[in-house]
Amino acid sequence: MGLMQRRDSGREARRDTRRIRVALVSGGLFSVVLVWGAAGWAADPPGDFSVTGEASESDGSPSPVPVPEVRLESLLKLPSSWKGGEEKRQGLSAGQWRARFSELAEERLAVEQEVDEARDELDGMVEGGTGGPWQMAAPGSNNTEVTPMSFKHRELIRGGKERLTNIRRRERSLHIEADIAGVPSTWRVVPTDSAP
Repeated sequence: MGLMQRRDSGREARRDTRRIRVALVSGGLFSVVLVWGAAGWAADPPGDFSVTGEASESDGSPSPVPVPEVRLESLLKLPSSWKGGEEKRQGLSAGQWRARFSELAEERLAVEQEVDEARDELDGMVEGGTGGPWQMAAPGSNNTEVTPMSFKHRELIRGGKERLTNIRRRERSLHIEADIAGVPSTWRVVPTDSAP
């Protein structure tokens, strides 16, 4: 039993030394906090604040201007004096959206005009009968519709129709993009020239 008592006494001695170390460290920390706190309290001039934390008016200085009460509803609105920058949708301003729409409209009008001119010239050739002996058709066919001169016009019309189809697709995709971006209808109006 003597051996057991020695082990227990050794454990207790180690526990006691740990307790003493912890007490010394915590006591040292407490004293450091007290010294820093005292230095901070000494830096404040005495009498500036009352027990409630409000400034005392004993020094003769004017009282601060009271802060007006602000209601929650007014915080959720922009002030009437605020003048914001130009409104944008998906990074583009109203003028830029109008320019995109007018560019497509101008391109569509130009292609439509080319197709109409080619059709008018082709109709003039058929009515005037300028095909002459150069009419081309399959042997034994009475189809004299295609002549060497009208081939060029027919190709212009066919190419114009393809370009118009492509332009209409781009216009449709621009309208979808504008719908997704929330572009108002006033930004989609194409300015028209009132020239005679």
